[in-house]
Amino acid sequence: MKIKCEYCGSMFDDTLEKCPSCGATNSNVRRSTSDQPITIEGLKQWYESKGLPPEDVTRFFIGKNYTGAKAFGIYKDENTGNFIVYKNKADGSRAVRYEGSDEAFAVNELLTRLKQEILEQKSRNISQGKSVHASSSRRKSRRRSSCLGTLIGFFGPMIFCAVIIGYLLINEAPAKNGYYMYNDEEYYKGKLFYHYGSDEKGWAVYDDELGDWKQTTSYPGKIGYQVKAKNYFLSSDYDSSYGKSDFTGSQVYQDYLNNFTVTQGYYSYDGDVYYHMKPDQDHGWYVYNEEDSDWDEVFMTDVPSDLKHQNVATDFWYTPTWDSETQITDFTESDDYIEYQEDLRRQAEYEASKSNDNDSDSGSDYSWDSSDSWDSGGSDWDSDW
Repeated sequence: MKIKCEYCGSMFDDTLEKCPSCGATNSNVRRSTSDQPITIEGLKQWYESKGLPPEDVTRFFIGKNYTGAKAFGIYKDENTGNFIVYKNKADGSRAVRYEGSDEAFAVNELLTRLKQEILEQKSRNISQGKSVHASSSRRKSRRRSSCLGTLIGFFGPMIFCAVIIGYLLINEAPAKNGYYMYNDEEYYKGKLFYHYGSDEKGWAVYDDELGDWKQTTSYPGKIGYQVKAKNYFLSSDYDSSYGKSDFTGSQVYQDYLNNFTVTQGYYSYDGDVYYHMKPDQDHGWYVYNEEDSDWDEVFMTDVPSDLKHQNVATDFWYTPTWDSETQITDFTESDDYIEYQEDLRRQAEYEASKSNDNDSDSGSDYSWDSSDSWDSGGSDWDSDW
């Protein structure tokens, strides 16, 4: 939560011991109740506390705008005040996961990805260990042949269960990305679908009346999962014979590339001043009411369409911080903003407590064993995140 400095009047986070503007001591400093970092500095400390390898090994650059290939990172852009979370792919191109004024949100985005990478690296080490053990076992197979029957009897049921689980996972795997045509039912006859993302929810359909693509949750169940969907799969690439426009040229695709978010901050549109509080492109919009000298929340259907798309919204005078020359009140001092920040903090503390509970149960707290190797070359560097 933001508080006002008793000496210089500037706003700063209540967990800081001193005002970053004048250095005055915060007599009401509030400590976080968990080890869930909410600042870049806190994330650095979390990283170090887990004994993780150096950044050039893990490829996680905290507090740095690293421009080389194969890197995850977070930093604060001093020119705009934005916190930027990024991934540099294998070809050197950059995918921005988040850009905005919410440091806690940005930190959590990178932390979540870092935790995922730690677990993947641990799994890879275990698999390699099993592979080495298997090679050794083959060399000694003659000595252990008498135990084979016992091992099969012991592990047989486990292997059977693993096969069943694997079969179910394959059948439940989301459809691969690309174009689909489904004509088995009259309602869907002639409709062209496109699946994007990594789950079963990322679907778009070409709307003939609109003359463009739109998101949809209404699609044939058979194309939702990979095994059955292959019968209706057309291609991963666009073909003009489909008679529709290329999905990658649509606004939906641009929104997908931007994670369906719009940068937080102030916007000037059609004579009004808006503030976007939440990353979600459709929610968290407020407009300044000059008559009441206050901010009014804007219902999602009333938000100007231009502001709901990141690739368009940035044209409408974005600034991450309040400018006194606008002669309007600072939105970050409003009750809505303060309550939202408090909700974020409570959510972060709750997730951290749940994570700690799970860690204590499973024995995994994301700490790194220095005896294991970290192979960043095994990471997926071609995806956006």
